[in-house]
Amino acid sequence: MITKKVIETLYQKYKKLPPAPDYLDMPLLFDYAAKHHKITIDMDGPVDTLKINSIDPSSPFHSIALERIHAIVPFEEWVAIVLHSSIIFLNRNSSKVSVHVRTEAPSLMERLKGILGK
Repeated sequence: MITKKVIETLYQKYKKLPPAPDYLDMPLLFDYAAKHHKITIDMDGPVDTLKINSIDPSSPFHSIALERIHAIVPFEEWVAIVLHSSIIFLNRNSSKVSVHVRTEAPSLMERLKGILGK
């Protein structure tokens, strides 16, 4: 089960990009998620991109530059694609997709303004 704590751990553990996209575990993604999500890699453009065809083409998560992916992490039912500020979870047994978008906590100044503004 993927909990809030697991998500926080993923962001902490994979906060830096790998030295190159070659370090990503792409076979893992294709072994477990390609069948249901029709995943392809487009190497014809100026930037190599991962296309997830189970996600609507108008979504910003449909096409992702490989150089922006921090890690690919397997779970029992899901495969996670970790980015800087979001994680895309692809179900291993169906075309279900879940996306977590990280929100920044308010800064000290923002909290003070909120308290004093009341």
